[in-house]
Amino acid sequence: MAAVYKTVSKKQARQQEAEDREPEDAEMEDLIAEADDTSDSDEEEEAEDSPNKQQLSNGFMPKTRVLMLTSRGVTYRHRHLLADMTALLPHSYKETKLDTRKKTAGYNLLLNSLADLHSCNVIFFLEARKRGQDLYLWISRPPNGPTVRFHVNNLHTMGELNAGFSGNCLKGGRGVVVFDRSFDEKGPDMGAPGTEYRALIREMLRGVFCVPKRGVRGMKPFIDRIIGVFGVDGKIWIRVYEIRESEGGDKKVETEKPKPKKGGLPDLSLVEIGPRFVLTPIVILEGSFGGPVIYENKEYVSPNQVRREIRMGKAGRYAHRRNTDTERVAKKSKLGFGEENQDALNTKKLFS
Repeated sequence: MAAVYKTVSKKQARQQEAEDREPEDAEMEDLIAEADDTSDSDEEEEAEDSPNKQQLSNGFMPKTRVLMLTSRGVTYRHRHLLADMTALLPHSYKETKLDTRKKTAGYNLLLNSLADLHSCNVIFFLEARKRGQDLYLWISRPPNGPTVRFHVNNLHTMGELNAGFSGNCLKGGRGVVVFDRSFDEKGPDMGAPGTEYRALIREMLRGVFCVPKRGVRGMKPFIDRIIGVFGVDGKIWIRVYEIRESEGGDKKVETEKPKPKKGGLPDLSLVEIGPRFVLTPIVILEGSFGGPVIYENKEYVSPNQVRREIRMGKAGRYAHRRNTDTERVAKKSKLGFGEENQDALNTKKLFS
């Protein structure tokens, strides 16, 4: 009897739970049926746009993530540059080398698919040509563009010059990005016609070097470096400095100086830590690694053309020397100089 009573009590408990659940399910079904599709889509769009709008209204940059990778054929200096850039920017994601042998797919499909896979909205791609002699930088905004292509020269990594590039920056810290007046809308160069592309280049570089204040994993709340972007002679010079507090000098000098007041700011100095490189803009495309050309630098000369002119100059000098030698020998033979002193076993006389 006890066993029967237990089974009956269990059945009654299950029935009571089912009765309690039925009205809730009915209410949910009614709510789903009454909802409209348009309202859901509008709410989703507002929810997607609201974080970016709130971030912009609060003065924060929207979330950005930079995909950094290289092509095949890069040298050790190019690999060290990419490692320095990933250590400098905490919001970057480093990917392995891109297999550029698949030319049928093209950069457009491969890089955009990689950016979509890793949730990156900026691509920082280093392309090596001519067995590592030439290095090109592509900065793109997938999937719609635009894309800027630069030629990289005067490259120096953080480990090349230990004396000048010995820094102690915190990994994961942020830096203050300083643009020269040439990138300003009211600057001296922006007023001239044909320099509107500088504003676009500024926004592209800003997306790479400016670290968002929030939403970056592993970022430290410290600002201990300054990234300077300067536009001189149609090129972009990038330098990285460390903000360092100046240490005390000799004791005599310290005694002569007045003691700082409480709460005063310490003396700060800038020490270059690298990496440093110079960018020459070549072309700006409307799409992501494709599309119509927005801007083309007419003053840019490719390194292939420079090397060709050097080879042609050497070949011209060699041809000039050969012509002068042949003319001198022909002139001597016409005048008859040196024929009396020639030996009977001379090779010119035997095989003439």
